[in-house]
Amino acid sequence: MRLSASHFLYLLVIGCLCAMGVAYIYSTGYLGEAFAVRQNYLRQIAFLLLGGIGALGLGTLSPGRLSWRVVVFSGYGLSLLLLVAVLLWGRSIGGARRWIPLGGMLLQPAEFARLFTILTGALLLDGKFLPRLWELPLGLLCYLLPMGLIAAEPSYGNAASLAIPLAITLGLRYLPPWLWKVSLLASAALLLASALAVHHFRQQNGASPVSMPQEAARLLKGYHLRRFQSFLSAQGGWNEQQATMAVAGGGLTGKGYLNGTMKNLGFLPRTVAPTDFLFAVVAEEGGFLFGVLPLLGLYWILLMLPLHWARRAKNRLHLNLLLSGVGLLLVHIVVGVGMSVRLLPVIGLPLPLLSYGGSFTLSLLLLLGTMAAADAHGQKEAPTPHPPLREEATLQWGWLLRLKIREEG
Repeated sequence: MRLSASHFLYLLVIGCLCAMGVAYIYSTGYLGEAFAVRQNYLRQIAFLLLGGIGALGLGTLSPGRLSWRVVVFSGYGLSLLLLVAVLLWGRSIGGARRWIPLGGMLLQPAEFARLFTILTGALLLDGKFLPRLWELPLGLLCYLLPMGLIAAEPSYGNAASLAIPLAITLGLRYLPPWLWKVSLLASAALLLASALAVHHFRQQNGASPVSMPQEAARLLKGYHLRRFQSFLSAQGGWNEQQATMAVAGGGLTGKGYLNGTMKNLGFLPRTVAPTDFLFAVVAEEGGFLFGVLPLLGLYWILLMLPLHWARRAKNRLHLNLLLSGVGLLLVHIVVGVGMSVRLLPVIGLPLPLLSYGGSFTLSLLLLLGTMAAADAHGQKEAPTPHPPLREEATLQWGWLLRLKIREEG
């Protein structure tokens, strides 16, 4: 496996994000010299070390080879069994049954199911592993089965997050380049229209309580309804209010590390500060210049490097892995930031490598290791030796990405 300068930069960015995450998780547990610091940051360090070892191990396997396929299919099958087990015997917290007690820790199977679903779906839809007749139905089943089990917990955020990698994988396989452009423009227009509609709704209702349709009330759990009602209201729920005030209070240079007012005084609860709303702590203590800007800059590099590798991918499997992984990362970043500034409802998707959480941290590091391995192993492999080769499609995403996919003619 050949490592390039981009791989070392990738490792450096991951290390900086991990260090930043541990530092701010420590901050959320720090209330002053007279109080004991919560031990979440120590557990997060253990998760990072364990995940790093797993990522290095998985990174030694070349994606697409027999050993890699055995690991992926075994992980996918085991994750489905765990998703069924959590519905039957899992621990229920806050109205959701998502966790399996494991010693003194809680295992969340949905996180590992998402990882192995992305890896399995990338293989099934690479155009070579399955006959064309079976490719689409089995590829869809690969995604829809875990999505349904995860939604039944319920964990709608985790289930919905898989829709983006699925759309990317299917789009690369079946959509012509012009339709990609139309889809991107339509998605951007839909997001803008939704934001304007929410803003108008908030202005029209003011301080009036928001009522939800009966159909939504029957479909959603009580805490789901409360989250959407608080998002649509002008003031928002308590956690949203405090997170927004924390972000605004940080200003340009922040209040200083460990000096965040909202979390120190308990206005931003310690239960959500290190997970859903860690971005608010970063913004309040580091401000825009020393907190938000470095964080978003690191995330930008973390997304751009796999896109750079995708440009030189030599087969569709590697392309699927890289772009599906980027899609999942982007969803978590957008949601994690958007929740703290009330652009999105509280969905419960943590910030990659920053927020506290064992199962998510482990599964994400495995995904990042696989993405790096897809490029590192791919660069030492010779192009497909069976002529003739044809350039099937060129997908141009403006200045962001230019993909050239080569397949057998």
